[in-house]
Amino acid sequence: MKSLWLKISLAFFGLILALTLVLWFLLASIMQNAYTETTREHLIENAEMVSQIIIATEAIEDGERLQDWVSNFDAPIEMRFTVIDERGEVIADSENDPATMDNHRNRPEFEAVLESGDEYGETIRYSETQDLNMMYIATPVARGGETVGAIRTSLSLQIIDQTMNRLWLSLTLVLGIMLVLTTIAGILIARGITKPIDRVMDVTRRLSEKDYSSRVNTKVSGEIGELSTAVNTLASSLQRQMTEIQENEQQLTSIMSNMVSGVMLVNQNGRVELVNSAMERFFSQHSENIIGQQFDKVGEGIGIGELIRQVFESNRKVHDEVHSYYPEERIMDAHLAPYYGQGWQKKGVIIVLHDITDIRRLEKMRSDFVANVSHELKTPVTSVKGFSETLLSGEVKDEATKRQFLKIIHDESQRLDRLIRDLLNLSKIERKEIPLNIDRVDIAELIHETAVTLEGAAEQKQTQLVLPGEDRPVMLEADRDRLRQIILNLIANGINYTPESGTVHVSLRENLYEVRMIVADNGIGIPEESLDRIFERFYRVDKARTRHSGGTGLGLAIVKHLIESHKGRIEIESTEGEGTTITVILPKTQDQDK
Repeated sequence: MKSLWLKISLAFFGLILALTLVLWFLLASIMQNAYTETTREHLIENAEMVSQIIIATEAIEDGERLQDWVSNFDAPIEMRFTVIDERGEVIADSENDPATMDNHRNRPEFEAVLESGDEYGETIRYSETQDLNMMYIATPVARGGETVGAIRTSLSLQIIDQTMNRLWLSLTLVLGIMLVLTTIAGILIARGITKPIDRVMDVTRRLSEKDYSSRVNTKVSGEIGELSTAVNTLASSLQRQMTEIQENEQQLTSIMSNMVSGVMLVNQNGRVELVNSAMERFFSQHSENIIGQQFDKVGEGIGIGELIRQVFESNRKVHDEVHSYYPEERIMDAHLAPYYGQGWQKKGVIIVLHDITDIRRLEKMRSDFVANVSHELKTPVTSVKGFSETLLSGEVKDEATKRQFLKIIHDESQRLDRLIRDLLNLSKIERKEIPLNIDRVDIAELIHETAVTLEGAAEQKQTQLVLPGEDRPVMLEADRDRLRQIILNLIANGINYTPESGTVHVSLRENLYEVRMIVADNGIGIPEESLDRIFERFYRVDKARTRHSGGTGLGLAIVKHLIESHKGRIEIESTEGEGTTITVILPKTQDQDK
């Protein structure tokens, strides 16, 4: 923009200079012509005046008197007078002796008067006698209508040149001052014009550098004012649109970052352009190691490379399941589709992966649950149905046998009742339909109270129960009945799965915030592969042994849900053939943040 005002100033200066020079030459020419014309008229007037005096005094007949008279004109008016007769002989001259002067008839100014009969004759030429350029004006001297001679007036052009030089100097000075003033005015005008344009250009430059807060702060009218308003309107519109774009990008980034589904974008060249954090987890790589790579290198670990290639070739959506085995086994639902730019120009492929590992695990658990429930219900129902049909047939006559059959039917009915009640309780606990009656409970005392009901089973298997001391109470907030149910299940499991002459050890530990109840046995233990599923419904490490123990397979599932309803957690450690240790961790207060 700096060059703009300079260009305007230079153009304005050039225009003013040209106009000044034209005006200078025009004025100089006019004034020179005017001065020359004035001199000419002055010479003519003097010549005519002298001519009239000569005629009136008849001095032309007396050369000496005329010479004396003409000589008097030289000093006061600095003008030369020369009088000749009709033959061209010099009669009188205001500066030289006529006798020494040549015949002047052939002089152009005299020829114009004496021969051509013009009113006057004019010549400008170099005078050898005066060594100057001279202007000569000749007029006829007529008497009785007959030209008897001529009078010539002459004036040195040096006077005109000196006068014109002074005039030109004055004119040059005046026009120079005018040129300087107009140039300064032009620069100020150019600066005044370009200054708001400078601001507009500065704002547009800052807008191009993405500084959308810049505005044109100038108060001008006319087209520049309208331009400033238009630029400010454009800047406001760009700022608003960029704010919306940034908000949308932020929303999109937030959505992409918090999506549990993995998203990846592959361009038309087969290179990865975008991945979200979920996809990084699926690939077990940072985005810096993924973006820019070819899709077949990135997707080979998951098996989506071939699916991407299908989308490129068929230009259609593809849906399939893929498996990942590193760092852990995952089952993913893959959706792939082409995406397009403006004009429906194909831009690449978008890939969305949903981790359905837990869904498939839950489906398997549901299938196992249905199968287990069916099996658990089928066994006692089959026994009841078979023995009752035998009794109804009347074929059993022995009373002892009948009583034995009826006892089996009764036991299986109780087992069905326990199973149904446990299922109902577990369902209510999961739906939190069983409210907790929170109270201050001494868990050490409660363990001893609960163990009394299990003494018979322990004595029958010759299992030693080691309980915590009652000398120091261990207090916490809990539902007494639900806590008793937890203790009963855990100790009963310890007794049931511990061989004869084994030991079930129950201990308590506490700190400022938590109480730990540890139930340890030296029984048969649990295989490592079953530890993660031990709290599932109906999951059995040894189904025949569990059924023989009379359990429903729901005890540990109920225990886990009761502990979680108390904001606690349960941990299990076991070594097959050596024993199992189950730790229940409960907060001392139920309002404690976990």
